[in-house]
Amino acid sequence: MEDLIKIREKIDSIDDEIVKEYIERINLCGMVAEEKKKTGKAVSDLERERKILYRITENVPEKYHTLLKELYSTIFATSKAYQSSLIGSASKTKSAIDKIIEGGLTDLPERAAVACQGVKGANSGTAAEKLFPISDLNYFKTFEGVFSAVESGLCDYGVLPIENSTAGSVLDVYDLMKKYDFHIVRTVRIKIEHCLAAIPGATLSGIKKVVSHPQAISQCSEYIKSHKLDSELGENTAIAAKNVSEQEDKTVAAICSPDCAALYGLQILERAVQNNVNNFTRFICIAKDLEIFKGSDKISVMTALSHRPGSLNEMLMKFSTLGLNLTKIESRPIVGTDFEFMFYFDFEGDITRSDVLNLIAELENSSDKFVFLGSYKEII
Repeated sequence: MEDLIKIREKIDSIDDEIVKEYIERINLCGMVAEEKKKTGKAVSDLERERKILYRITENVPEKYHTLLKELYSTIFATSKAYQSSLIGSASKTKSAIDKIIEGGLTDLPERAAVACQGVKGANSGTAAEKLFPISDLNYFKTFEGVFSAVESGLCDYGVLPIENSTAGSVLDVYDLMKKYDFHIVRTVRIKIEHCLAAIPGATLSGIKKVVSHPQAISQCSEYIKSHKLDSELGENTAIAAKNVSEQEDKTVAAICSPDCAALYGLQILERAVQNNVNNFTRFICIAKDLEIFKGSDKISVMTALSHRPGSLNEMLMKFSTLGLNLTKIESRPIVGTDFEFMFYFDFEGDITRSDVLNLIAELENSSDKFVFLGSYKEII
């Protein structure tokens, strides 16, 4: 025990020296930032980083190389963050955001024409009504129809499901967000209760098949399996309920919300058939143009990363260095490429903070596939 105390005392002494030397190094980085500011040179200098790593590992046993690389990755990240805070970064997106902030942030309008996927009774409609108390809801057959309606100006906003607490991300919507240049202006979480509903006169024991959206089928998989029911995928829970109501088949039931069952005259055979009682779906509200409203405290971006070891870690370090909490990371393959991916990042952050704006500029300048998806508030 006495030996351990002595070892730790030595470690403490070394730590004190490390802190002293690190502060001196970061101050020198500040001087470098001033020179870069004069010349317009970029903060990031990967060639300089590569040379430093090569030099410091030259006379060091190989077993320490990986540890030193990880250490200096953190040192480089904090140094660049410090330089960026002194210099500031410029980009097209940052300029657009600055202009909105300078004009003053307003409240999300209460009245709007909104596009939703499905038919009347769909959960997207419930989400839209929660966001816009006075709303003209327009339903479209597909998710892409929602994007097209907003793009054409037919609707002011579109509301789409993006993820479920049980079944995960709605990948079709993520893929469409790559295709369309849209922005998220709000998100809302809706508690989802699924019921088993059929035409009047049907019995629970007589049901052989259920129809619903793939996400709803996934969210109720345990119930479906335990009752040995066949499943058929539909475009939407509300469409499934509507289709079941128009048939005279007492062996087919829809998985939908209780309100939806009532809307289409179905009788509820069993309530709360989802796997998880705390079943929530998160919906995004999209707009064609960049709009930022009061209270926005979450940010979403997507970007392609370099296809090399450590690129994702370097990206994550940018957020960690600024103390920004990443709440979601999603990756989707880029069509037509060889194992390249677009990464979606959701994080908590005040868009009016200069360091957050500098980060956005830095992300944009470091990738030719960067998209700022939006700054928004989430309604619970």
